[in-house]
Amino acid sequence: MLLIDPLILPSMLVLVQSTAQCPKHEPTKINVIPLTEEVKYNYRESLKRIQQYSTDTVDPYGFHGQTVTQGFMKGQIELRQKIRFAQSSNSAIGCVWYDTITIELHIDPEIVIARELHQDQCMRKAIIGHELKHVRVDREVVNKYAKTMGQKLLTELQSRGFSAGPFRKERMQEVIQKMQRTVHQILELEYKKLGIERQERQRQVDTLDEYQSVDAQCPAFQEKKQQLYSTLLK
Repeated sequence: MLLIDPLILPSMLVLVQSTAQCPKHEPTKINVIPLTEEVKYNYRESLKRIQQYSTDTVDPYGFHGQTVTQGFMKGQIELRQKIRFAQSSNSAIGCVWYDTITIELHIDPEIVIARELHQDQCMRKAIIGHELKHVRVDREVVNKYAKTMGQKLLTELQSRGFSAGPFRKERMQEVIQKMQRTVHQILELEYKKLGIERQERQRQVDTLDEYQSVDAQCPAFQEKKQQLYSTLLK
C-alpha cells in the first residue's frame, strides 16, 4: 500500500496551485485631465448681500477695523475618477487588471462683484483684475497636480504590477473593490495636498499691499465708496 504523509499534502497543493498564470495584457492607460470652464461673472448681488458670504480670506487689516468685501472668486476643484478593468477567468481561477484609469480635475470659476461697484467702470476693472489672479492660481495648482497625480498612480500601481491574480474565481468582485479602493486612497492623499497648497497660494494673493493697490487704481471713486460703505460699517 502506498501511503502519503498528510503533513506534506498542503505543500504539494500549493506547488500545484502556483503553476497557474494570468495572461499578458496591454499596459494600463493612465489619463489625468485638467479641465477648466470659462470664467463666469455674477454682478447681481448687492454690496450688503455679499457681506453675508463666508470666504477663506484671512483679513490682512488690523484687528480694530472693519472690512468690506467688494467681490470674490468662488469655485471648487472637483476630483473625478473612472476605472475600467479587464479580466480573464476559467472554471476556477480569475485574473483582473487595470485597463484604463481616467482622472479629471475640474474647476468652474465664478467671479462675484457687488453690483454697486460693477456699475463703476474703473472699480469693475480693478476688482476683476484682482479676482483673475485667484483664477490663475487655481489653474496653476490644477495643472501641477494633474502631473503629480499621474506620476503617483504610475509609481504606486507599477509596484503592484497593475494587476491581481491568479486567485479563486469567486473572489473576483472582492479583488476589484480592493483595487478600486487603492486608487481612491492614492488620489485622496494627493487631493488633500492640493487643497492645502491651493489655500496657501490663494492667501498669498490677498495681501494688504494687493488690496491697497486695487483701491488706489480708482481715486475718483473714493468719495462715492465712503457713502456706499457708511451703511455697512458701524
